Amino acid sequence: MTIEETSVGAKPRITLDFDGVICAPILGLNLGISAEFLDPLAEPRPASVPPRWFSAPADYLRFNFRRPLPGVAEALRDLRAVREVIVLTGRRSSPLPWMRRYGLDALVDDIVINDTPLRSPHFKLRTIEALRPAEHVDDDGRTAQLIAQCTSTRAYLCDWPRNRRDGYASGVTRVRGLGEVAQRLSTSLD
Repeated sequence: MTIEETSVGAKPRITLDFDGVICAPILGLNLGISAEFLDPLAEPRPASVPPRWFSAPADYLRFNFRRPLPGVAEALRDLRAVREVIVLTGRRSSPLPWMRRYGLDALVDDIVINDTPLRSPHFKLRTIEALRPAEHVDDDGRTAQLIAQCTSTRAYLCDWPRNRRDGYASGVTRVRGLGEVAQRLSTSLD
């Protein structure tokens, strides 16, 4: 997918992580996130990327049976009124079929998946540097912190027990979920 430069007069962009922001984790346990910060000056470690013949069925089993988080459709509708909405996921397979099943595909403008050798936080950082969204919403504390430290993009961090800690950069704002982000942006509280 190619995302064009924002044209004059267009709505600002917002990028949204998928799992833990739009899609609920299995059994409500968000185990793939962390509050351990990454060194923004350190060279990113490469990801371990399994071959597609293995990862395609594994991704189906890992992701296909999840449900949307409560209120996500309404939040996406509200965000679309004030932002160009781009799903930015560290997944290596597209969530588009899942989004279609729940009628969420028409509520986003684009989906960007990780097709790089980078791990999710650095993939998102590089993509955000290219897209220059006004805001990014994530559930991973290390990703939100990295984005706040390295870009001018405001990072919203969806509250989960595994990302709670002190010391986040001033550009990280903790929120209850996507609905709170939509409410803040719709009423211009931020």
